Amino acid sequence: MTYTKKAFFYFVTALMISCSPQIQRDLKKGRSLAEQGLFSDSMSYFEKVLIRSEGGPEGLLAAKEASKIALYDLKASDKAIKFLKFLVMNSKDNQERINSQKQISEIYFEQLNDYKSSIVEINRLLTMLSDPTEKAKYKMDIARAYYYQNNFFQAESEVDEFLRGDIPAQQKFDMTVLKGNILIAQKKMTDAADLLLKLLEKYPEIARRENIELTLSVIYEEQKDYKNAILMLEKLKGHHPMPEYVELRIKKLVDRQKNLPGAKGFKK
Repeated sequence: MTYTKKAFFYFVTALMISCSPQIQRDLKKGRSLAEQGLFSDSMSYFEKVLIRSEGGPEGLLAAKEASKIALYDLKASDKAIKFLKFLVMNSKDNQERINSQKQISEIYFEQLNDYKSSIVEINRLLTMLSDPTEKAKYKMDIARAYYYQNNFFQAESEVDEFLRGDIPAQQKFDMTVLKGNILIAQKKMTDAADLLLKLLEKYPEIARRENIELTLSVIYEEQKDYKNAILMLEKLKGHHPMPEYVELRIKKLVDRQKNLPGAKGFKK
């Protein structure tokens, strides 16, 4: 059989498979079971469609419906990922491929807390995106994923690279806060305090909304610098939704300050 005849043979075979009555029956049965609320049973029929369709239109329909059922009805993230990956690999609609890859990335990152896998999937997604703002959002997730894995060196590298770019103020603020958290995790308290003080000065409104003064007070308390810890809490008290909570923290710090060696009232 010549190459041309072989190619034609495989094309016709695939077309016949994708349009076979059995695929149509399996798809219909899967939908029927789902409508009855028998979601687990419907999955097996949708999976048969995927295998038999070999990436054909029925398989795409089955993958779309099954991914939603797996994610929202069965809460079965692993099955949802399987169907979404089928869409990424086989869909001819570029936006559908992108949206499916976004869902895969978000499932690993937000639902499964599988940060190692999320980094792999987000990097795949980044190759599919063109909008700089959208890409920046997912680059932030990569930095956070390294941070959550306690890979502080790589997390800080990702943050520094991100901050060198031309990005909106809110994203720059969020990533700088993440860098502050990385420094705190590494016990580099002075560096963290310096960084957050600059944020407070440069983005006062955002910083106050995000309670940066509270974070600074915790850093100073860790360093036993109760004077500056109290100062930060005094600034926070005027705009915090629970000023009585802040006042209580101030009182505790004042008591600790009194008990410091050399402080008035300190007893050996």
